Amino acid sequence: MIRISSLFFLAAASLALATPALAKTTIAGAENLCKAEVKKQHSPKSLKVDKEETKATNSAFIYIVKIKGSDDANAKVRCTVDRESSAIALALAE
Repeated sequence: MIRISSLFFLAAASLALATPALAKTTIAGAENLCKAEVKKQHSPKSLKVDKEETKATNSAFIYIVKIKGSDDANAKVRCTVDRESSAIALALAE
């Protein structure tokens, strides 16, 4: 009896600790969502996600997207994707 309940406890603990891995949005999926949203809102000539600036928290993925506008002006956009709802928030990055 004690062996079964301790096994159950360990299984429940591992699932609780793995919760961020079970989030609906993956890092690749979130990146694609960001690219699509930046293209839709800014209509850039080109864009590139800065892989070194990519961050992941328990609740969101955060990307810095470098864009070049139609007038050849460069800008950086911070894209935040909620892991659960896939909601996207864009803001100019510095």
